This record gives sequence, structure tokens and C-alpha cells, in this order.
Amino acid sequence: MARSIASRRAARRADLQVESLDGRLLLSVSNLPVVGPTYPNDPQFSQQWGLNSPSDIDVDAPEAWTVTTGSPSTIVAVIDSGVDLRNPDLVGRLWVNPAASRRGKTVYGWNFVNNNGNVQDQFGHGTHVTGVIAAAADNRKGVVGLDWNARIMPLRTLAADGSGTLENAVAAIRFAVDNGARVINASWGSDLPDDDLYNAIAYADQKGVVFVTAAGNDGVNSDVVPIYPAAYHLPNVLVVAAIDPAGNLASFSNYGLHSVDLAAPGVTIYSTYPPRTYGLLSGTSMAAPYVTGVVSLLVGLHPDWSAEQLVQQVLATVKPLPGLTGKTVTGGIVDAAQAVGVSGSGPHGDQYVSPPLTPRKIATRSAALPRTPVRRAQSQAAAFLPARSTALVTRPERAGARQARPAWRGGLRVLTPA
Repeated sequence: MARSIASRRAARRADLQVESLDGRLLLSVSNLPVVGPTYPNDPQFSQQWGLNSPSDIDVDAPEAWTVTTGSPSTIVAVIDSGVDLRNPDLVGRLWVNPAASRRGKTVYGWNFVNNNGNVQDQFGHGTHVTGVIAAAADNRKGVVGLDWNARIMPLRTLAADGSGTLENAVAAIRFAVDNGARVINASWGSDLPDDDLYNAIAYADQKGVVFVTAAGNDGVNSDVVPIYPAAYHLPNVLVVAAIDPAGNLASFSNYGLHSVDLAAPGVTIYSTYPPRTYGLLSGTSMAAPYVTGVVSLLVGLHPDWSAEQLVQQVLATVKPLPGLTGKTVTGGIVDAAQAVGVSGSGPHGDQYVSPPLTPRKIATRSAALPRTPVRRAQSQAAAFLPARSTALVTRPERAGARQARPAWRGGLRVLTPA
């Protein structure tokens, strides 16, 4: 690589000390206008503590939605395991690939695993991530995403077992940049540095594209044990740790005073899940899309801003949390309201009252995940999930029925070649 990781870290620390990149940036969160919250009518919004919580351990989404709900001109690339094309909260939210759609067949994004247009999710990870970013709002169904209007570009690079090659990830990044994406969500990682991956993210920076990536789920200090692409501290990169509903760093989350930028909700996150369902999952994979969603809202407000301006705005407007002191660069979690220029809900939080629901019995069980066989390949990437995970998956299309199932068929992070 042209520059060592140590030198890039030093440069990034210097960048974060710059007080302003542009006069329009809201680098102070004091004296921001106070607005009332905007609530969606989605029936399971009350289960999305990361968006809105009475304790204010959330991203203050309802206040941000009073200012903006996003723009349909914004394209967000989700480089992951694909998306559930039939989920009612995701239908109509997807970017159409004009080069691949023909003869009455619509193709959404691209499948880099099989080199075709089928991006149907066979793992679940990509669908869950996509719902956090952009599940449809005010449709009286399921959940809601941070950005109500942006289009999602699903780029499938993870196979049915949650693993994939860095070569495909690199190709997907370049595809996203060349096809108009302004934000890329990368909830995956590798133990190995890769020049092509670094260069692809640098290319995204040159084109004004923000790259949001998960910090990793090893519970280690990333200043000492780097994970890629999180260790590539380019100006357009945001590295995201996970917090729990109490505001503490999640037990599985990586951290780093100089290598992890900020945190977001990442424990028991409720979102879309295939087929046509909803589930609770945990991981820094679930934290990263909260930040992606906030960046997407900012792009809708300021489409002319550079990637660096968008990154600095997010970092400068975090909500400080005592549990993150010394654990991340900013010591706070992403705050959608402050990022778009208004005050959040304050220390008492929002007192959202959900509409009455018909009581239903919900069965749950814990899933011990099997070890995923290590693929013999020179470089790999895999989804960032804790070693053990439980998913409560509901099936609303079956009247009166809900059930639970294991979150993953092979969710262990397998990154090192055999």
C-alpha cells in the first residue's frame, strides 16, 4: 500500500481535530432548534428502541424526521447477502439496474457471487441491514427505516453461509460508485489487508461516496488488533461499534480510541428478515446501518457535500455516552436529529405511545451456531455477527401465527484462510 496503516491513523486523528471543513457544517450541537417528534404509523415501530427510546439511548430519529425523511434521489448501496425481494417493507424501495433489466424483467442491483441479477437473500443478513436503513414508513406494516425515501442498491457479495471473497467486495464497491451510490454500507470484514480493497474505498472517496463499516465482533481493541476495511482510515470511512439498550458498549463489540469512530444501537435490533418476516439480531453489523441511514438523510439535505463533509458532520454531532468514553474517537453514538440541525429529545426521551395490538403468544428459543467450514481461498470476507445469536422471527402473512428460528445457519465470522 502507498501508506502504512499507522500513518493513515495519524492522518485521520489530525483530520478529526480540524474544527470545520465548510461553513455550512453544524459543528456545534448547542442551541439547536427544538422540534416536536414525527412518528410513523408502522405498528412495530415501538419495538425499534434504537430509533426511539424513553431513556434517550437512541438516535433521535423522530426529531430528525420532522426536518427530513430523505430524498428518492439518494442511492444507498448495501454490499451484503442480498435482500428479500418480497418483504412488504422493502418492495418499492430498491434501485433498478437499468443495464441488466430487459424484456420486462426488472433487476435490482447485482449478484457478484453468481454474476447474475438475482439478489434474493438466502442468508438474512442483508435483509436485516437494509430494513434498518430504509424500511418503508407510514405503510401500516412492520417496521420503519431511518431514511423513508432513499433507494437501496442491493449488491450481493455474501453467499448463503455468510462468507464471500474480497474480490467480489471490491467489484461491488466500484459498481456502487460508478452507478450513483452516495453511501455504501459494509457490515462485514476480513483479518487480511488488501490493496485492492483499500484502493476501491479511496476511489469512492474521490467520487464523494461515504463508506460505513462495522467495527467487528471480537470484543477487542482495534487499535491493537486491526480488522479490515475498518482499519483503512480514509477520509470517507466511518467505523461503527455497537451499544446495548442501556447505553453500554456491547460485550462483543470491537472498540478503539483511535480506530473506531462512533457507536450505534446494535443489540436486539428489530428489522426485516426473509422470507417476508421480521427478526431480532445483534452485532456491529446492525449498528453500521444506523449510521448509513443518518448519512443518507444528510445527503438528501446536502447533495453537494463531499464525502469528508458528510463524515465530519456525523462525527461532530454525536450524542456523548459515558459508556463510550475512551472506547471510540468521539465517545458518542450517532444522532440523526443533531446531524440534520435540530435538538434531540433530551435526557427524558420521547414518550411514544404505540397503538393497541392484539395479544399473541410468541415462542422463542436459543440457537447455538454451528461452525462454518473454512473456505480455502486467499482472501475472504464475512458478515459481522456475534459468535452466538438468537433471532425471534415473526411471520405476519400467516394470520394468528408467529414463530422463532435460528438467526443463521453459519454465523461465525470466518476470515482467515485455512
